Amino acid sequence: MPPLSRLLHYLTAVFLPFATVAPACAASPRHVTIAVGTAVLNADYPMLTLPQSLGYWKSAGYDVQVEPVGASQQALQQMVSGNAQFAQVNASVIVQADTTHGLGVRVAMENAATDWSIAVPADSPIRTATDLKGKTIGVFSLATGGILLLNSYLRQNGLNPATDVSLIPLGLGAPPVQALGHGQVDALLYWAAPMAQFDNVGLKLRHITPPDWPTYPDFSLSVMKDTVAADPDMVVAIARGMAMATVFAEANPTCALRWFWHDHPEARGTNLDDETQLRWGLHSLTAELASQHNAFVLNGGQNWGEAQPAGFERLQTLLHDAGLIPGTIPATDYMVRIPDYMRRVNDFDAAAIREQAARCTIP
Repeated sequence: MPPLSRLLHYLTAVFLPFATVAPACAASPRHVTIAVGTAVLNADYPMLTLPQSLGYWKSAGYDVQVEPVGASQQALQQMVSGNAQFAQVNASVIVQADTTHGLGVRVAMENAATDWSIAVPADSPIRTATDLKGKTIGVFSLATGGILLLNSYLRQNGLNPATDVSLIPLGLGAPPVQALGHGQVDALLYWAAPMAQFDNVGLKLRHITPPDWPTYPDFSLSVMKDTVAADPDMVVAIARGMAMATVFAEANPTCALRWFWHDHPEARGTNLDDETQLRWGLHSLTAELASQHNAFVLNGGQNWGEAQPAGFERLQTLLHDAGLIPGTIPATDYMVRIPDYMRRVNDFDAAAIREQAARCTIP
């Protein structure tokens, strides 16, 4: 295995920030912006990158710009302030926005079930929530949605998140690897795709995952209630493109990864051979796809992107019982209310998409 410094250099290169710009359309497509709760839009977001690569949104008449803006709360702020029509965020942030502030945020798609975990070195004595008392935990940012889950877990086990643990924002790439490897933090709180990257560079981790976490909705496409009322067809079209991209990526993850590298050659590291880059990239991407498929199964296994009130009911109950939201609302209020919404979102030829993925024609 290459030395740690080389691996850290690779990670830093892979996670350099950049924005994805939609191609121009001769038919004067309508401009749409999706703010994404991440600092870096990488290959682990095929539902957001492939619709541009494959022209799904363009063919529907939309020029879509996908903008990584930081953490989930920052993405939500961009949408609420009118700078974006959609925000891709953690589901807990949607619940918090509606129960605490009454913002009228709606769920256009549930793209993944919760895949967060608390990772510690394999030989760490930390095994339970109570073992985290007095410890320092590295997180993506102090506004990331996973912190709500962590705080709930700590409170359920008699700890005060405000005083019993310390959180340090580390972002993505090399910093969390360095912080854990050098003992600057005792644990990491991240979702599955970054955890896979940590595996790639040789961190030996043991994961603490509360058994209920995988049952909650997580990364979701959100939209304002007023936007749904004003332009339901646009909401359907954007969600449909993402559903099509998800089918494509599941059918051929390798092709999805190669498409991303084709469109963003700067995202590839320069210090590893092609075989290693492909293996590492697929390890991270398949972790994300597993979370997407888990959401698909949890929500009935019929429609890509479907969100159901029951899942959001469980999530808001968890957050309320932990004292993290002041009250609850009818879970149906989180849902987009468009007639035949999920049927329209999934109104495409999935078999043809899978055939397209199998051919994997990249210019």
